Amino acid sequence: MTSSDFVFRWYRAADEAAVMALFRSNIAPYFLDSEASDLCNFLRQEPGAYFVAEWRAGTALAGQLAAAGGYALNNPHAVLTWGMVDRSLHGQGVGRAFTQFRIAACRQAFPGRAIEINTSQHTAEFYEKLGFRTLAVEVGGWGPGLDNVHMLLPA
Repeated sequence: MTSSDFVFRWYRAADEAAVMALFRSNIAPYFLDSEASDLCNFLRQEPGAYFVAEWRAGTALAGQLAAAGGYALNNPHAVLTWGMVDRSLHGQGVGRAFTQFRIAACRQAFPGRAIEINTSQHTAEFYEKLGFRTLAVEVGGWGPGLDNVHMLLPA
């Protein structure tokens, strides 16, 4: 499997159920069940620059979503929002390719700005490998057993 197996495209309202399924595939340890309503509200309030990775036509899973995530402006930095990859695809390069796509799109939209992310202790190492550095850790910041790791990718 390579990134060429996917089409990265804009999120559409019709994708909501599939994005929520991606989210549910990552509950414990990556998300808390209680965050589902926050994500649902985010998706329904015109999420702006939000994308999905869809299996390309000609693949066995054509049309199904493999990942979702976006970016926004959070002055003075840009910020990556609600990134997730179907749990069955973790460690196969989908998340790296999709996150690099999001970073490139974010840099094009907000040139010269650093990019921040609030993630958990379970994914901080993934973002470190992409050049992010940890600024702060709030133990239990997302909820019991799920730390909020605030990270920054320099401009």
